[in-house]
Amino acid sequence: MPQDVAYQAELNRVARSLGLDQTRNLEDAIIDHCLQQLREWVASHGEPETLDGLVDRFAQSLDIRFEEVHGYDGMTSLMERMDPVELPIFAALRAEFGDDTDGATVLRVNRQSWEPAYLALINCEGWHEFRRYFSKWHELVHRLLEGPQLTFAFRRTTIDRPEPEEVLVDRVTAVLAFFPDMFLPVLREETADDGLLTFGTVDRVRDRIAPDASHEATLRACLSHTSGSVWLLRCANSLTAGEERRTNSPQLQLIPADPPEAKLRVQSAILSPAAAESGVRFHRNMRVPDGSVVAQAFGDEWGAFVEGEEPLDTWQTSSGGPIGSGTIHVESVQRGRDEVWALVRLATP
Repeated sequence: MPQDVAYQAELNRVARSLGLDQTRNLEDAIIDHCLQQLREWVASHGEPETLDGLVDRFAQSLDIRFEEVHGYDGMTSLMERMDPVELPIFAALRAEFGDDTDGATVLRVNRQSWEPAYLALINCEGWHEFRRYFSKWHELVHRLLEGPQLTFAFRRTTIDRPEPEEVLVDRVTAVLAFFPDMFLPVLREETADDGLLTFGTVDRVRDRIAPDASHEATLRACLSHTSGSVWLLRCANSLTAGEERRTNSPQLQLIPADPPEAKLRVQSAILSPAAAESGVRFHRNMRVPDGSVVAQAFGDEWGAFVEGEEPLDTWQTSSGGPIGSGTIHVESVQRGRDEVWALVRLATP
């Protein structure tokens, strides 16, 4: 079944189970339904100081307790606190709770009346630590969409989740994790002076309202709500698709030739709503100009920062034409040894 057909079928299934109007855009209707539930909870219980507090307290109202699991020892410690009747379930889960797992939700089969019905286990081992905030919301959104229908022993959430159900949950999570009623006022305050979205702005917003969220997730949320034309580019050394094919072709490998040289290219581009309407597109695999501010930040130590303005028409498509005209303002920061992140915005005339 094609992905778009399968996803539409999942939207139909969830919308029916929630009793939603089938004539609306179903994804929007599902997101609005979940937002309304969260707003009603805030109206009844008050607004926490941060979104970190919101996810923990809202989870309690859904009969969920989060357990942050730090590796094999963390899972072992958790099992020692469980009723012996439940040990087979947790033993089975531990066998699957590896580096490809972000989290899992367990339905308790033998609990005291005051204990929550669900345990949401959040992987906090190594690099998963940076994903724990989003993982908490992801498990919570599953509960919102499933209602009381979780009847199996546990459900595991892997890092790669192309299934329509998981795609929908991630899209709802991206909205709820940065609950607009709490997130937008902070973003507006931090951009009140000049209206510009910068890496510094993102850091201040994150520190104030969602300190447990990752920098990337906060940046994506800021991009989705900023009023200006802004692009987030992630760039690294790579080959073109054609060079990759030639390099990996068994037939062409028999022909002596100099291997192609990897060059700094755009790996992904995330854009604000205004940027989407501007007509300017930074394409995947397009070459970063040698003199660009992005190229200047590449190759230095972690966190190296370069800022400046440059002509947009130096960014060329594979056919040789510019992607636009005018001036762009660029902030670039080295991320790790082989990646640069850049915030690009159209400069004010």
